Amino acid sequence: MGKGKRRGILGGVALLVVALVGAGLWRHVHEPDDPTHDSAVVDAAKKVDRVQSRFEYDHLYQADKYVHSASQDPDVAVLTVSGDTHWQTGVTLVLRVTGHGVEIGADGSVIDERDEAICFRLQLGPRDDSRDDDIECPPDDPVQVAEDPSLDGVDDRLKTALEAVDPDGAAVRTAIDGLKLDPAIAVDVTAQDGRVGVALRAAQYDCILARVTGNGAELWRPAHTQLAPGELSCAARVALSSNFGKGLR
Repeated sequence: MGKGKRRGILGGVALLVVALVGAGLWRHVHEPDDPTHDSAVVDAAKKVDRVQSRFEYDHLYQADKYVHSASQDPDVAVLTVSGDTHWQTGVTLVLRVTGHGVEIGADGSVIDERDEAICFRLQLGPRDDSRDDDIECPPDDPVQVAEDPSLDGVDDRLKTALEAVDPDGAAVRTAIDGLKLDPAIAVDVTAQDGRVGVALRAAQYDCILARVTGNGAELWRPAHTQLAPGELSCAARVALSSNFGKGLR
């Protein structure tokens, strides 16, 4: 083979490498198969599946709501977000997800095991949704989002505290203060006609309603669908209304 032809082939290979690097593909072509990495991608992808399921379950469509919801998972960080709403501009999220990878040998022993940061691009609207798995992670710092408080384990404590007081607004507030709840939990108390309504809200779908009467205290957790936008609000007035304790019709 002539020198000129060899130079031409080598030059073509060099251009291919440059093109692959520019497209972010060289890592996948150049590196050998990595079963541990592949396993980490599968694990991370399951976590993204759950994130997307929550998006749909909670009927989200605004960029900030997507970011807030995704960030509540301790293994998920939102690196970038663009767009405003699903149906108008569309929303694009890049997530960094911690995936746990394991390589298992033929005899069932663990050959390698590690956590990896795997990135995903979610395109939400404006017409169709799509997702790219295991993309090159951008260098951006995660979007800072406060973790939602929780009402887990509060129900019985609240019921006991309210059963011990009269239907008086001040007494009810004092009883709730005595529970030392997370300050991030919103507390709403309303007294009306010898009854007291109470609402504790930790997040959109984490709500306890209660009412205190001369007969004692009643608690109710509205269903997820009842707390959707446009339905019931997590407010003390609802605890005093005819909607208390009822399902949607």
